Amino acid sequence: MSSIIKFFVAPDNAAAASVVESGPGPGFESATYGNFDVWSTLEEWESLLMDRDLDELIAGGGPDVVSGDDRPLVLLVPPDLTKALADAGGETLGRTAERWIDLRSEEGEAIDDDLAHELVGEVAALAANAARTKSSLYCRIC
Repeated sequence: MSSIIKFFVAPDNAAAASVVESGPGPGFESATYGNFDVWSTLEEWESLLMDRDLDELIAGGGPDVVSGDDRPLVLLVPPDLTKALADAGGETLGRTAERWIDLRSEEGEAIDDDLAHELVGEVAALAANAARTKSSLYCRIC
């Protein structure tokens, strides 16, 4: 089953939940990607950026579900991860993308190098905007 993943910035959980069915419209800054395991991705990025044990993050249950039962679904990107992405410089983001490619490769998933760098960079830019506006970063999966 193919997935469309849309990262977006919203002022709060209620605003984020309001887009579960239709997706974030023009009033939301967003970035759209497709067909990857966003649950694992968020845990792996948190592990890589914050030097946290991946197994502990996985055991913790992953990101909070804001709205939806199955698909579509809206997740809150963990605030610590949002801050780490917002604070990371270009070199750190580049290393994170490379290490993420390696982790996915170990699981048998090939991620294009350019796409990985673009995705990490674009989500980091959204995280920086969320931090600047005292909002949160979310992810819609459909």
